[in-house]
Amino acid sequence: MSRARLLSIVLMVLLVPAAAMASWYDDYDAGTNAARKGDWNGVVAKMSAAIKGNGKEDNHARTYGAIFINYHPYYYRGVAYLNLGKYEQAISDFEKTSGPGEVDLGGIDTLMQRAKAKLEASQAAPPEPAPTPVQPRPVVPTPAPVPTAPAMDPALRSRVQAAIDNANAHLKSAQQRKATGAPQYNQALQAIMSANTGLASAKTNDDLSNVLATAQNAALLADAAPAPGAPPTPAPALVPTKPVQATEIALGPTKERLRKALEKYFAGEFEESTRGFQSLSQDLPRNSWIWAFLGASQYSQYAFEADDTYKQAAMVSFRKAKQLGFKGGLPQKYFSKRIRKAFENAG
Repeated sequence: MSRARLLSIVLMVLLVPAAAMASWYDDYDAGTNAARKGDWNGVVAKMSAAIKGNGKEDNHARTYGAIFINYHPYYYRGVAYLNLGKYEQAISDFEKTSGPGEVDLGGIDTLMQRAKAKLEASQAAPPEPAPTPVQPRPVVPTPAPVPTAPAMDPALRSRVQAAIDNANAHLKSAQQRKATGAPQYNQALQAIMSANTGLASAKTNDDLSNVLATAQNAALLADAAPAPGAPPTPAPALVPTKPVQATEIALGPTKERLRKALEKYFAGEFEESTRGFQSLSQDLPRNSWIWAFLGASQYSQYAFEADDTYKQAAMVSFRKAKQLGFKGGLPQKYFSKRIRKAFENAG
Protein backbone atom coordinates (compact mmCIF):
# COMPACT_ATOMS: atom_id res chain seq x y z
CA MET A 1 0.00 0.00 0.00
CA SER A 2 1.39 3.34 -0.99
CA ARG A 3 2.11 6.00 1.60
CA ALA A 4 -0.46 8.44 0.11
CA ARG A 5 -3.17 5.76 0.23
CA LEU A 6 -2.35 4.98 3.86
CA LEU A 7 -2.50 8.69 4.79
CA SER A 8 -5.97 9.14 3.23
CA ILE A 9 -7.34 6.15 5.15
CA VAL A 10 -6.00 7.55 8.43
CA LEU A 11 -7.64 10.94 7.75
CA MET A 12 -10.99 9.30 7.00
CA VAL A 13 -10.84 7.35 10.26
CA LEU A 14 -10.12 10.54 12.20
CA LEU A 15 -12.75 12.71 10.47
CA VAL A 16 -15.70 10.31 10.68
CA PRO A 17 -16.00 10.47 14.54
CA ALA A 18 -15.47 14.25 14.48
CA ALA A 19 -18.32 14.67 12.00
CA ALA A 20 -20.56 12.46 14.13
CA MET A 21 -19.71 14.46 17.25
CA ALA A 22 -20.35 17.76 15.49
CA SER A 23 -23.87 16.90 14.22
CA TRP A 24 -25.82 17.81 17.42
CA TYR A 25 -24.91 21.49 17.42
CA ASP A 26 -25.53 21.76 13.67
CA ASP A 27 -29.03 20.41 14.31
CA TYR A 28 -29.45 22.84 17.24
CA ASP A 29 -28.43 25.77 15.05
CA ALA A 30 -30.86 24.69 12.33
CA GLY A 31 -33.58 24.28 14.97
CA THR A 32 -33.14 27.81 16.33
CA ASN A 33 -33.31 29.18 12.76
CA ALA A 34 -36.57 27.28 12.27
CA ALA A 35 -37.90 28.81 15.52
CA ARG A 36 -37.17 32.30 14.21
CA LYS A 37 -39.29 31.50 11.14
CA GLY A 38 -42.11 29.83 13.08
CA ASP A 39 -41.44 26.47 11.42
CA TRP A 40 -42.54 24.42 14.43
CA ASN A 41 -42.36 21.02 12.73
CA GLY A 42 -38.81 21.82 11.68
CA VAL A 43 -38.01 22.86 15.25
CA VAL A 44 -39.25 19.53 16.63
CA ALA A 45 -37.24 17.53 14.07
CA LYS A 46 -33.98 19.44 14.54
CA MET A 47 -34.14 19.75 18.32
CA SER A 48 -35.00 16.06 18.66
CA ALA A 49 -31.91 15.24 16.57
CA ALA A 50 -29.79 17.59 18.70
CA ILE A 51 -31.08 16.00 21.93
CA LYS A 52 -30.24 12.57 20.56
CA GLY A 53 -26.66 13.73 20.01
CA ASN A 54 -26.41 15.72 23.27
CA GLY A 55 -29.24 15.51 25.79
CA LYS A 56 -27.70 17.78 28.44
CA GLU A 57 -28.60 21.49 28.43
CA ASP A 58 -25.84 23.92 29.26
CA ASN A 59 -25.42 27.71 29.18
CA HIS A 60 -21.80 27.12 28.12
CA ALA A 61 -21.89 24.00 25.96
CA ARG A 62 -18.71 23.32 24.01
CA THR A 63 -19.11 22.51 20.33
CA TYR A 64 -15.55 22.19 18.97
CA GLY A 65 -12.28 23.85 19.73
CA ALA A 66 -12.92 26.97 21.84
CA ILE A 67 -16.52 27.50 20.51
CA PHE A 68 -19.27 27.50 23.19
CA ILE A 69 -23.03 28.02 22.80
CA ASN A 70 -26.09 28.58 25.01
CA TYR A 71 -27.66 25.12 24.52
CA HIS A 72 -31.35 24.64 25.46
CA PRO A 73 -33.00 22.28 22.94
CA TYR A 74 -35.84 21.24 25.30
CA TYR A 75 -36.96 24.87 25.56
CA TYR A 76 -37.39 25.30 21.80
CA ARG A 77 -38.94 21.89 21.28
CA GLY A 78 -41.40 22.64 24.11
CA VAL A 79 -42.37 25.92 22.43
CA ALA A 80 -42.84 24.07 19.14
CA TYR A 81 -45.02 21.39 20.78
CA LEU A 82 -47.12 24.14 22.40
CA ASN A 83 -47.74 25.83 19.05
CA LEU A 84 -48.54 22.47 17.42
CA GLY A 85 -51.17 21.65 20.06
CA LYS A 86 -49.13 18.83 21.67
CA TYR A 87 -49.52 20.14 25.20
CA GLU A 88 -48.40 17.08 27.16
CA GLN A 89 -45.10 16.91 25.22
CA ALA A 90 -44.67 20.66 25.70
CA ILE A 91 -45.12 20.35 29.49
CA SER A 92 -42.61 17.51 29.58
CA ASP A 93 -39.96 19.56 27.75
CA PHE A 94 -40.61 22.68 29.86
CA GLU A 95 -39.97 20.58 32.97
CA LYS A 96 -36.59 19.54 31.55
CA THR A 97 -35.34 22.88 30.27
CA SER A 98 -33.43 25.37 32.38
CA GLY A 99 -34.10 28.45 30.27
CA PRO A 100 -34.25 29.96 26.79
CA GLY A 101 -31.29 30.07 24.45
CA GLU A 102 -30.21 33.03 22.38
CA VAL A 103 -33.74 33.41 20.93
CA ASP A 104 -36.07 34.23 23.83
CA LEU A 105 -39.64 33.11 23.02
CA GLY A 106 -41.06 33.71 26.50
CA GLY A 107 -40.47 32.84 30.15
CA ILE A 108 -40.64 29.17 31.15
CA ASP A 109 -43.28 29.79 33.84
CA THR A 110 -45.52 31.67 31.44
CA LEU A 111 -45.14 29.03 28.73
CA MET A 112 -45.79 26.24 31.26
CA GLN A 113 -48.98 27.89 32.51
CA ARG A 114 -50.16 28.38 28.96
CA ALA A 115 -49.49 24.73 28.07
CA LYS A 116 -51.30 23.46 31.19
CA ALA A 117 -54.28 25.75 30.56
CA LYS A 118 -54.49 24.57 26.93
CA LEU A 119 -54.24 20.93 28.04
CA GLU A 120 -56.96 21.39 30.66
CA ALA A 121 -59.22 23.10 28.15
CA SER A 122 -58.69 20.35 25.59
CA GLN A 123 -59.53 17.66 28.15
CA ALA A 124 -62.70 19.40 29.39
CA ALA A 125 -66.00 17.82 28.42
CA PRO A 126 -67.53 19.49 25.37
CA PRO A 127 -70.53 21.66 26.20
CA GLU A 128 -73.94 20.22 25.57
CA PRO A 129 -75.48 21.55 22.38
CA ALA A 130 -77.98 24.29 22.96
CA PRO A 131 -81.57 23.26 22.30
CA THR A 132 -82.94 24.33 19.00
CA PRO A 133 -85.09 27.36 19.68
CA VAL A 134 -88.70 27.13 18.71
CA GLN A 135 -89.37 29.65 16.04
CA PRO A 136 -92.45 31.71 16.92
CA ARG A 137 -95.08 32.15 14.32
CA PRO A 138 -94.59 35.45 12.55
CA VAL A 139 -97.02 38.10 13.60
CA VAL A 140 -98.31 40.13 10.73
CA PRO A 141 -98.36 43.74 11.96
CA THR A 142 -101.56 45.60 11.56
CA PRO A 143 -100.86 48.63 9.40
CA ALA A 144 -101.23 51.85 11.31
CA PRO A 145 -103.99 54.06 10.03
CA VAL A 146 -102.69 56.84 7.86
CA PRO A 147 -103.89 60.12 9.35
CA THR A 148 -105.70 62.27 6.90
CA ALA A 149 -104.31 65.73 6.44
CA PRO A 150 -106.52 68.36 8.05
CA ALA A 151 -108.40 70.39 5.55
CA MET A 152 -107.36 74.04 5.34
CA ASP A 153 -109.98 76.72 5.56
CA PRO A 154 -110.35 78.37 2.12
CA ALA A 155 -111.60 81.56 3.76
CA LEU A 156 -108.47 81.73 5.92
CA ARG A 157 -106.27 81.24 2.87
CA SER A 158 -108.09 84.13 1.18
CA ARG A 159 -107.48 86.33 4.25
CA VAL A 160 -103.78 85.49 4.14
CA GLN A 161 -103.53 86.38 0.45
CA ALA A 162 -105.36 89.65 1.08
CA ALA A 163 -102.98 90.47 3.95
CA ILE A 164 -99.97 89.85 1.70
CA ASP A 165 -101.45 92.08 -0.99
CA ASN A 166 -102.09 94.78 1.62
CA ALA A 167 -98.49 94.53 2.87
CA ASN A 168 -97.21 94.96 -0.69
CA ALA A 169 -99.36 98.13 -1.02
CA HIS A 170 -97.90 99.55 2.22
CA LEU A 171 -94.42 98.67 1.03
CA LYS A 172 -95.08 100.53 -2.21
CA SER A 173 -96.18 103.58 -0.19
CA ALA A 174 -92.86 103.44 1.71
CA GLN A 175 -91.05 103.40 -1.62
CA GLN A 176 -92.98 106.47 -2.80
CA ARG A 177 -91.93 108.44 0.28
CA LYS A 178 -88.35 107.27 -0.33
CA ALA A 179 -88.08 105.30 2.93
CA THR A 180 -86.24 102.36 1.35
CA GLY A 181 -83.12 103.13 3.39
CA ALA A 182 -84.90 102.71 6.73
CA PRO A 183 -84.36 99.50 8.71
CA GLN A 184 -88.12 99.06 9.01
CA TYR A 185 -88.42 98.94 5.22
CA ASN A 186 -85.93 96.07 4.98
CA GLN A 187 -87.71 94.27 7.81
CA ALA A 188 -91.02 94.68 6.00
CA LEU A 189 -89.53 93.39 2.75
CA GLN A 190 -88.15 90.30 4.52
CA ALA A 191 -91.48 89.69 6.22
CA ILE A 192 -93.37 89.80 2.89
CA MET A 193 -90.93 87.32 1.35
CA SER A 194 -91.36 85.02 4.35
CA ALA A 195 -95.16 85.31 4.09
CA ASN A 196 -95.13 84.35 0.40
CA THR A 197 -92.92 81.35 1.10
CA GLY A 198 -95.05 80.30 4.07
CA LEU A 199 -98.29 80.52 2.06
CA ALA A 200 -96.86 78.27 -0.66
CA SER A 201 -95.75 75.60 1.84
CA ALA A 202 -98.65 75.82 4.34
CA LYS A 203 -100.24 72.46 5.22
CA THR A 204 -102.50 73.34 8.17
CA ASN A 205 -104.67 76.16 9.39
CA ASP A 206 -102.05 76.88 12.05
CA ASP A 207 -99.52 77.45 9.28
CA LEU A 208 -101.91 79.86 7.58
CA SER A 209 -102.50 81.75 10.84
CA ASN A 210 -98.75 82.16 11.29
CA VAL A 211 -98.39 83.48 7.73
CA LEU A 212 -101.27 85.89 8.33
CA ALA A 213 -99.49 87.38 11.36
CA THR A 214 -96.25 87.72 9.34
CA ALA A 215 -98.06 89.57 6.53
CA GLN A 216 -99.81 91.91 8.99
CA ASN A 217 -96.44 92.70 10.63
CA ALA A 218 -94.96 93.48 7.22
CA ALA A 219 -97.62 96.19 6.69
CA LEU A 220 -96.96 97.67 10.15
CA LEU A 221 -93.21 97.75 9.53
CA ALA A 222 -93.65 99.37 6.13
CA ASP A 223 -95.81 102.12 7.70
CA ALA A 224 -93.14 102.68 10.41
CA ALA A 225 -90.34 103.24 7.86
CA PRO A 226 -89.58 107.01 8.03
CA ALA A 227 -88.71 109.12 5.02
CA PRO A 228 -85.25 110.75 4.90
CA GLY A 229 -85.09 113.60 7.41
CA ALA A 230 -88.39 112.70 9.06
CA PRO A 231 -88.42 112.07 12.83
CA PRO A 232 -88.22 108.40 13.77
CA THR A 233 -91.54 106.70 14.30
CA PRO A 234 -92.21 104.59 17.38
CA ALA A 235 -91.80 100.87 16.95
CA PRO A 236 -95.09 99.28 15.89
CA ALA A 237 -96.85 96.77 18.12
CA LEU A 238 -96.32 93.68 16.00
CA VAL A 239 -98.67 90.73 15.95
CA PRO A 240 -96.89 87.85 17.73
CA THR A 241 -96.25 84.95 15.37
CA LYS A 242 -96.16 81.32 16.51
CA PRO A 243 -92.30 81.25 16.88
CA VAL A 244 -92.43 84.48 18.89
CA GLN A 245 -95.17 83.09 21.11
CA ALA A 246 -93.30 79.82 21.63
CA THR A 247 -90.08 81.69 22.42
CA GLU A 248 -91.88 83.78 25.02
CA ILE A 249 -93.33 80.65 26.63
CA ALA A 250 -89.97 78.86 26.68
CA LEU A 251 -87.77 81.78 27.77
CA GLY A 252 -90.21 84.06 29.55
CA PRO A 253 -88.98 83.30 33.13
CA THR A 254 -85.34 83.36 32.00
CA LYS A 255 -85.81 86.70 30.25
CA GLU A 256 -87.29 88.15 33.43
CA ARG A 257 -84.34 86.91 35.51
CA LEU A 258 -81.92 88.39 32.96
CA ARG A 259 -83.71 91.73 33.05
CA LYS A 260 -83.49 91.85 36.85
CA ALA A 261 -79.78 90.93 36.83
CA LEU A 262 -79.08 93.68 34.30
CA GLU A 263 -81.06 96.20 36.33
CA LYS A 264 -78.97 95.34 39.41
CA TYR A 265 -75.76 95.66 37.38
CA PHE A 266 -76.56 99.08 35.91
CA ALA A 267 -77.81 100.26 39.32
CA GLY A 268 -74.41 99.44 40.85
CA GLU A 269 -75.74 96.60 43.02
CA PHE A 270 -72.97 94.26 41.96
CA GLU A 271 -73.40 91.62 44.65
CA GLU A 272 -77.00 91.08 43.57
CA SER A 273 -76.13 91.12 39.87
CA THR A 274 -73.32 88.60 40.45
CA ARG A 275 -75.77 86.19 42.05
CA GLY A 276 -78.22 86.70 39.20
CA PHE A 277 -75.68 86.10 36.44
CA GLN A 278 -74.20 83.10 38.27
CA SER A 279 -77.63 81.48 38.28
CA LEU A 280 -78.15 82.34 34.61
CA SER A 281 -74.75 80.89 33.69
CA GLN A 282 -75.98 77.51 34.95
CA ASP A 283 -79.09 77.68 32.74
CA LEU A 284 -77.36 79.25 29.70
CA PRO A 285 -73.76 77.96 29.95
CA ARG A 286 -73.04 78.64 26.24
CA ASN A 287 -74.11 82.31 26.27
CA SER A 288 -71.00 84.51 26.08
CA TRP A 289 -72.91 87.67 27.10
CA ILE A 290 -73.99 86.08 30.39
CA TRP A 291 -70.35 85.26 31.20
CA ALA A 292 -69.24 88.75 30.17
CA PHE A 293 -71.74 90.45 32.51
CA LEU A 294 -70.91 87.97 35.27
CA GLY A 295 -67.22 88.86 34.95
CA ALA A 296 -68.06 92.57 34.93
CA SER A 297 -70.13 92.21 38.12
CA GLN A 298 -67.37 90.23 39.84
CA TYR A 299 -64.69 92.70 38.76
CA SER A 300 -66.80 95.60 40.05
CA GLN A 301 -67.02 93.84 43.43
CA TYR A 302 -63.23 93.55 43.38
CA ALA A 303 -62.91 97.28 42.64
CA PHE A 304 -65.07 98.15 45.67
CA GLU A 305 -63.87 95.56 48.18
CA ALA A 306 -60.25 94.99 47.02
CA ASP A 307 -60.69 91.24 47.47
CA ASP A 308 -58.56 89.28 44.98
CA THR A 309 -61.06 86.44 45.13
CA TYR A 310 -63.50 88.51 43.07
CA LYS A 311 -60.78 89.46 40.61
CA GLN A 312 -59.79 85.83 40.05
CA ALA A 313 -63.43 84.85 39.57
CA ALA A 314 -63.87 87.72 37.08
CA MET A 315 -60.86 86.54 35.03
CA VAL A 316 -62.35 83.04 34.86
CA SER A 317 -65.69 84.45 33.63
CA PHE A 318 -63.99 86.71 31.06
CA ARG A 319 -61.95 83.79 29.71
CA LYS A 320 -65.14 81.73 29.46
CA ALA A 321 -66.83 84.53 27.47
CA LYS A 322 -63.86 84.60 25.07
CA GLN A 323 -63.91 80.82 24.67
CA LEU A 324 -67.58 80.99 23.70
CA GLY A 325 -66.83 83.43 20.88
CA PHE A 326 -67.01 86.90 22.43
CA LYS A 327 -64.74 88.70 19.95
CA GLY A 328 -63.58 92.30 19.60
CA GLY A 329 -63.71 93.31 23.24
CA LEU A 330 -66.57 94.53 25.40
CA PRO A 331 -68.76 97.35 23.98
CA GLN A 332 -68.24 100.75 25.57
CA LYS A 333 -72.00 101.24 25.76
CA TYR A 334 -72.38 98.70 28.60
CA PHE A 335 -68.95 98.35 30.21
CA SER A 336 -66.58 100.85 31.84
CA LYS A 337 -63.04 101.43 30.66
CA ARG A 338 -61.56 99.59 33.64
CA ILE A 339 -63.70 96.50 32.99
CA ARG A 340 -62.95 96.54 29.25
CA LYS A 341 -59.23 96.64 30.01
CA ALA A 342 -59.55 93.75 32.47
CA PHE A 343 -61.42 91.78 29.83
CA GLU A 344 -58.62 92.40 27.30
CA ASN A 345 -55.98 91.23 29.81
CA ALA A 346 -57.86 87.99 30.59
CA GLY A 347 -55.92 85.16 28.97
